Amino acid sequence: MSNMLKAFEDHERKVLTFDLYDCLLNFRLVPHFVGQIGRENNIVPELVENYFQIYMERVKYSENFMTYHDLLHKVMSYLDMEFGTKAFSANAEELYLIHKDLKPHADVVPALEKLRNDGFELYIFADSNLQLVQKYFETFEDIFSEKNVLCVDEVRCYKPRAEYFRFAAQKFKLRSADDHFHVSSNYFTDIEPANKMHWLTVYINRSKTGVMEKEEPSAILPNLTDLEEAMVNAHKKIEAEERAAQEREMQAAMQEEQKEQATEEAKRQREQQLRQQQMLQQQQQQMQQQQMRLRGASSYTNSDFDGGAGINPYFVPQNERDLELTEKMRHMSPTKARALAKARERAIANSKMFNI
Repeated sequence: MSNMLKAFEDHERKVLTFDLYDCLLNFRLVPHFVGQIGRENNIVPELVENYFQIYMERVKYSENFMTYHDLLHKVMSYLDMEFGTKAFSANAEELYLIHKDLKPHADVVPALEKLRNDGFELYIFADSNLQLVQKYFETFEDIFSEKNVLCVDEVRCYKPRAEYFRFAAQKFKLRSADDHFHVSSNYFTDIEPANKMHWLTVYINRSKTGVMEKEEPSAILPNLTDLEEAMVNAHKKIEAEERAAQEREMQAAMQEEQKEQATEEAKRQREQQLRQQQMLQQQQQQMQQQQMRLRGASSYTNSDFDGGAGINPYFVPQNERDLELTEKMRHMSPTKARALAKARERAIANSKMFNI
């Protein structure tokens, strides 16, 4: 088993679907034939080819379904109308038969054989009828059969209609999981609608055009040669994007958690500040109350104790005990201080009488 195939070994199925014209078969012969008709009728070939492509798209996507054979005849009639000739309608059947001569690009058959040998299921989405597609089976060396092909006659519409891709998904049991890639050289008819189906896509850019950023395929290649490697790299890219998305989700979750923690911490700090403010207010109230009491005591002391000099107006201190008593009286109410002073005054008087 190749290293590239190991990338798919965990999948139940390995499925590839291909656009037929341009991607697998070189379709250049068809518009070139129409341009040559123009040249033979003195009409610029490039202009004829442009109008051919325009009318092909218009008729394909009209409301009423038309078989591919009838579609070609209708388009050639429009070209006659556009350029005022009958030459295009006269060659309409020849244009249809030229489709049988279309050949695969040089890279196609070797790539398809390798993919088949590596266990891939291969299917074709054909904007054509089964009668033409059957002519290509031998060209593809019997890699495909009727059971591997979806034609417009079966689904009754053309790509890029959504019903075409839904029908294909049902018929071939295709899933949106990463075991299925749709491969095409046409952005409008295949890559864009396949992306909307959430399929992985590979754009085979044979015309070397640019790409649409909003409809970017899973991989871009110039041909089918390195298709398996491109699919492996597409898987790696998807896995890397998934890991990056998971990391972004984890970072977002961590940031959200940190935000919540910061919010809780800010809330806790506000509550703590509020408690501190309340305690400070209580302390301020207590200090104010104490200052009021002190102011009351100071009023008594200043009025009743000789301007705060420590001299008792009721008696003269006789000893240290009287001094202590005088100091205590400073912090008493005036009534209690007067009563105590009178008691001490009587005691001093009695003491003097006893001494005499």
